[in-house]
Amino acid sequence: MTTVLIAAPILLSLTLLISGLAKLGARQGTEDAMTSLRIPLRPFHRSVASVLPVMEIVLALVIWVPSVPLQVMLSLLVAALMLTYLVIIARALTWEETVECSCFGTLASPTVSRVTLGRNVLLSVLALLTVLAAASGAMTTVLVQQPLSLVSLGVVLLLAVVLTVLSLGGTTPEAEEGSPATGADAGAGASAPVYDESEIDDEGELLDYERDAVPAGVLQRPDGSLVTLRVLSAQQAALLVFVSEGCGPCERVLDEVPGWITTLSPFMQVKTVFSRPLEKLRERTLTRVGDHALHDPVFSAREALGSRGAPSAVLLGADGLLAGGPVTGGSDVIAFVQEIQEQLQGAQDDGELPVPEG
Repeated sequence: MTTVLIAAPILLSLTLLISGLAKLGARQGTEDAMTSLRIPLRPFHRSVASVLPVMEIVLALVIWVPSVPLQVMLSLLVAALMLTYLVIIARALTWEETVECSCFGTLASPTVSRVTLGRNVLLSVLALLTVLAAASGAMTTVLVQQPLSLVSLGVVLLLAVVLTVLSLGGTTPEAEEGSPATGADAGAGASAPVYDESEIDDEGELLDYERDAVPAGVLQRPDGSLVTLRVLSAQQAALLVFVSEGCGPCERVLDEVPGWITTLSPFMQVKTVFSRPLEKLRERTLTRVGDHALHDPVFSAREALGSRGAPSAVLLGADGLLAGGPVTGGSDVIAFVQEIQEQLQGAQDDGELPVPEG
């Protein structure tokens, strides 16, 4: 029984330590996960995402200070944290759309599933056993009287965890619908920008480059009518931004959409494309996109364009050719549109494009 009581806080400490270290380099991913999981008080998400990994690391280490009152207090705090995580994950499983959590930073699959729930149930049980181990004085006793045995048990458990991970083939997730990009979205599925550096000569002039034809994808308008990608962009270039509700990076992109519509509409169409029927979208989403939303049934248009997930974006030229993208990942989509804006501004400064009135 004593071995079980001691194994519980060791496993929990290792989990907290790994989780905290993984989150340290992925603050944006943690913030996106909080948005995906609909954690309230969104303005405070950035602060929480900065504090949470440090708190997990501190809890993992300080809980082993040989003081029964301190260990009991910290173990209760950890148990409350684990139970809170459990409730959040259980709630997310009741929603219609798939949710991404990044509970371990860039490690493990981000998709919330029954496996995620089972993991959090196990962590909650370990947390409750840790409270019992601290309250009984077993943790302090082993630390003071048998430190070598404690270290040996810790090493054995760590090796067991490592071997389990290796036998499962690692923890790197595949790109999925709505998945938050790892780290700061750096290079997450990004394709070519609007213009690649290799397409510009030594004097900064754009060279001719090969562009693919707009594929024969189909989208659905708010009135229920269908339109092909080629017809949509036949009269004016179209920037398509593929997003999914319940996705943290998509929410970041959606926050930028009203500004993009204002600045880009004089030169191109700006369309947000959803996999869900438009009538099922949340009010907050519709408030941001207005009548610039389209429906992509079964991801047909997105897949035809070669996009690998959401959020993603592609620019369709009015000449029937792709003008840029696709790019995938919240930060990459935002950077992609910023590049388009900069190129348009440069063309206006050079007198190649008129400055919109008003």
